[in-house]
Amino acid sequence: MEKDKKILFLVPPNISFDDFVTPPSNISTISKNNGTVHFGSVLTDIPLGIISLSAYLKKWTGAETMAVDFNVLLNQEIEWTHTDFYSYFEQVLSSDIYRDFKPDYVGVTALFTPAYESIIDLTEIARKLFPTSLVLVGGNLPTSMYKEILQQSPVIDAVCFGEGEKPFLELLQAEHKHDFLESHSSWVTHKDLAKGNHAFKHDFIDDLDEIPFLDYEILDLDGYKLNPTSARYSVSDKYISSKLSDNEEQLEDAIGKEVAPLNPEKISMPIMTSRGCPFKCTFCASHVTHGRDMRYQSPKRVLHDLKLMMSKFQIDGVVIQDDHFMGGRERPYELVDGIGKLNLEMFFQNALAIYALDLRFLKLLKASGVHELVLPIESGSARVLKELMRKPLRLDLVTEVAKNCREAGIYTDCNIILGMPGETKEDIDDSREFLKTVYADWFRVFVATPIPGSEMYETCEANDYFKITPLKANYKRAVIETGEMTPEYVQHMTYYMNIELNFVYNANLRLKNYDVALENFMRVLSVKSDHGIGLYYVGYCYEMLGEHEKAAEYYLRARIVCEETDFWDVYINDFNIPIFEKAGEFESVILNHQAVN
Repeated sequence: MEKDKKILFLVPPNISFDDFVTPPSNISTISKNNGTVHFGSVLTDIPLGIISLSAYLKKWTGAETMAVDFNVLLNQEIEWTHTDFYSYFEQVLSSDIYRDFKPDYVGVTALFTPAYESIIDLTEIARKLFPTSLVLVGGNLPTSMYKEILQQSPVIDAVCFGEGEKPFLELLQAEHKHDFLESHSSWVTHKDLAKGNHAFKHDFIDDLDEIPFLDYEILDLDGYKLNPTSARYSVSDKYISSKLSDNEEQLEDAIGKEVAPLNPEKISMPIMTSRGCPFKCTFCASHVTHGRDMRYQSPKRVLHDLKLMMSKFQIDGVVIQDDHFMGGRERPYELVDGIGKLNLEMFFQNALAIYALDLRFLKLLKASGVHELVLPIESGSARVLKELMRKPLRLDLVTEVAKNCREAGIYTDCNIILGMPGETKEDIDDSREFLKTVYADWFRVFVATPIPGSEMYETCEANDYFKITPLKANYKRAVIETGEMTPEYVQHMTYYMNIELNFVYNANLRLKNYDVALENFMRVLSVKSDHGIGLYYVGYCYEMLGEHEKAAEYYLRARIVCEETDFWDVYINDFNIPIFEKAGEFESVILNHQAVN
């Protein structure tokens, strides 16, 4: 083992402490302390950045690495008694395994703003416990907020600007570490800020095949199965598709009517086969870290690594996290075909560019094991897409792709963003009306979030739109107020549109695909068992399927929930949902059943 080559990577929680101990009503929760206390759910996602760094540095320097992912640890905790994350972090890192390791470098990495305060805490603890170590910070969030982070934490030696493989390698190889950090254009130091130097540059690996097979060994892989990001979406077949003829058919005949059961035994792991994105969507900040020019792993290398993952980890599914998987004319076809021939199911977590989803490619996806797609529609307003988001998407293409997905037997899950700077209530109304014409299976309506480094963030900062600190922003909490909309209105409308699109105007209900609709509604109840609207529509599906006793059960449960709170009143009244009428109508079914038994 060479001298000065021990690295401890730290991944802070993807949730703020306040949201963890006092979760807002619109986020998922987990139970601890013998089920007596509910905490904010912590999604785990294998941190590809640090295991890429670890593999690269081990290859070229023989470095020794360890990793602590606090997202995994928080999920594994059965009891929680800490009054802050700081004391918990310190307790974990004070254990003998890390003290005996004696790292020469402590690297803290984070993607999004909920981790901001934890970055500061972890750097202070690292300096306290490992006083001779270089304390370094990197990742998407620090790249965009290096100034704020350095100003708040004097103990940090440097922030890495952009991807870290080459800058970190050169640091390990440098004889005088501090001098190197001060002089390198991809490392940001306190002296840089004092001098007013902001001319930092990316130092990218152009050929991603240079990065070795990722170093999964430094992670507790079992811990990522507890609450993975990919579990939020199914990688299972939603439809047992009937074979289509070449004749024109009714839309409702374009997919099968049976629902394939989810398989909890499936193991999926994430990969990223490219870096960069050429598009200039105003709400996105990935270019700040990865640049706009596309860089790739070769298809041969991707398939080689997947075979290794199948052998080492027994995976049967893969979650593809590329920002722009559709880059290159033939590469996407070659990859999808190759992965399909490995019998691996595929899920594209960051969605696929809608313009590239022609029927030929959709049928290849389906034949290759892709049963679900996220469609990044973002808005149903042409004005918002073009002028505010600068997203190159035609709305007529959205309806065509959604229809073609049904024809191919692919379940569609659509991302919608609400509350962009400059967006009006009229824009939202336009979006609502258009999205009702899109026969997608589900819509996920999110709050437009000003991600540091995005043009949206800069617009909000320049116009003083932040009503709440952007550090508290997430996809379910609005933080900006414009002349058009308040944060409260945006949050209300995201949930309102969720009820409208996913329940009242649910495409599968309109197409009489009651089994598919029922599975979706049951998934809602698995997260929120007292969802009054969800209970009603489960009852409706059972009624349409001829299972009247089950229909009666859920209609009555819906009535009980809606009588206990006025939360659901606005939706019941605005959409004329006959919850109380149906419960009264089916009450006799329960009574007759009880009499028979």
